Amino acid sequence: MGMPKSFHFTLHIPPAFTKTISAVLFMTLLVSCHKIEFKPSYSAPAFQYLNQVMKTILLNEFSDGEKLDLAEGWQFHGWDTLAGKEQAFPDFLVGNPVKLPHRITQPNSNIWYSGVFDLAEGYLKINGDDGTQLWCDGERIYQNENQLYPVGKISEQSIKLSIRVINNAVSGGLKQVTWVSRGSLEDLSKRKKSAYDSAVHEAKKALWLESDFPTDWKDYPIWLTDPVLLPHTKKDSLTIRWLGEKNAISKIHYGREPGLILQSAKALEKDGIYTAVVPRQNCSYYYFEMDKTQSPLFTMKKNISQKEISFSVWADSQGGWETFSRIINQMKINNPDFTIGVGDLVGNGAQPWQYIRLLDYLSKIHVPHRLFAGNHDYDGSYDDWNPIHFNRYLKTKNEKTYSFWREGPCAFIALDPNAHFPVSIPESSSQFNWFTKTIQSESWKSAPWKIVLVHQPPYSQGWIDYQGEKSIRELLKPFWESGLIDLVISGHTHDYERLIIPHEKGKTAFVIVGGAGGGFESDDLLESLPEMDTVLRTHHFGWIKAGEERLEFHAMDLEGNRVDGFTLLK
Repeated sequence: MGMPKSFHFTLHIPPAFTKTISAVLFMTLLVSCHKIEFKPSYSAPAFQYLNQVMKTILLNEFSDGEKLDLAEGWQFHGWDTLAGKEQAFPDFLVGNPVKLPHRITQPNSNIWYSGVFDLAEGYLKINGDDGTQLWCDGERIYQNENQLYPVGKISEQSIKLSIRVINNAVSGGLKQVTWVSRGSLEDLSKRKKSAYDSAVHEAKKALWLESDFPTDWKDYPIWLTDPVLLPHTKKDSLTIRWLGEKNAISKIHYGREPGLILQSAKALEKDGIYTAVVPRQNCSYYYFEMDKTQSPLFTMKKNISQKEISFSVWADSQGGWETFSRIINQMKINNPDFTIGVGDLVGNGAQPWQYIRLLDYLSKIHVPHRLFAGNHDYDGSYDDWNPIHFNRYLKTKNEKTYSFWREGPCAFIALDPNAHFPVSIPESSSQFNWFTKTIQSESWKSAPWKIVLVHQPPYSQGWIDYQGEKSIRELLKPFWESGLIDLVISGHTHDYERLIIPHEKGKTAFVIVGGAGGGFESDDLLESLPEMDTVLRTHHFGWIKAGEERLEFHAMDLEGNRVDGFTLLK
């Protein structure tokens, strides 16, 4: 029996199976094309090597022969509470002689000084709480990028200096005025740059991971801080921010698994600040490149639950870095979904290195950080009320200093009364219109928990002659009495305070979490009113767990102990 000359065989494959095979083949090809092969160039950021060079205060680096301390020769002309960012120097006829530092207790006030001095061409460094404006012989003078006022003789006559101190706290005044010559400042700038460059080179050699040094270190720029996660205006995206040597071409590579780093995005650089935007859903692991430099692999927390969240709140770290480091460690142990800083994040917003230090500490917790301004974050910004360093390091382009967002069962409104003088949100402002529209929106009303964040508290007992911010109290009261605010979180006063107010629609809790690093007043210095439920002088942060029907607040100290708390129920 002979065999047939040909044999035909047909295999029928289901369409769904065909798609599965195609997807597997595509992913195999994609992985092979993007196989993660990288070696970190350096073991760590250069921050610790640069901190000793950059943290020093400018005036402390001049010798006594290079600077002139103008402590005497001043007239104090009084104070007023006239509103507005711009004020003409009042036509005061008389004043009382004072010696600096000079300070008065008069919240939210303009405090006025003048003096006549014989000064050569140079610069003035003026230190006043919270900020200053200057006139020379009646002409308004503006600060330069170093927060120094240029002054100089145009004739043989002495110069009349007139100063407005803007006090956004309880006590304020003119603390120090120092003159330095133009030549001395130029020499110091050269010395600082030389010291900075030497520290960068030392860091590179110490942190380099290969056995042989590169031929040209310029090909391998080093980063100064590890990346920090910041929110983005698009809810499904995150901003990744780090500091590094300037002018490098940079990319970020990311994926959901450490072996599947499949996607890339360009990082933008300006003045050594690197910013990349990534989709939150697709980025759990990432690393970045700067020219030929490659970073280690970093991780971020998976997506946040929409039913139950936990997060940390803190305020008034104020340059108390040793304390804030311990706060960071305790927050990290609790593994929050995100953290919120409610103002006075640094002790002096006029010093950019303080924000770099802040970013270095925040980089230890790989979750998004939502950061809002307090009065000290506006330091050095009172020529135009633009907190330039706060915005440059902590915000993205065109991002406002106030915002609304929802996360899980919580809706948040963050306000910025420091953008106005006196501290307030005037009815004529765009922020007021935005606030009243947002708090009555369906997106706000439908949230199980409605939380307002504002640096200056509506109620406070922790400082003498300060009962909280009246303008904030008057702004918020109609809304919490209407059941539209469950919790108000503030800072400003350096302590922990709690007050729960019942009303017809339920109750509203007020907490002050002003203990992340700043110093405390004596325990016996309390205002008689309002009577808060609790006042504690201890460094702390707030820890919040929120579900759809239950919100828990815990005040946690530096050892991770719960020192106070409360529960709100729906």
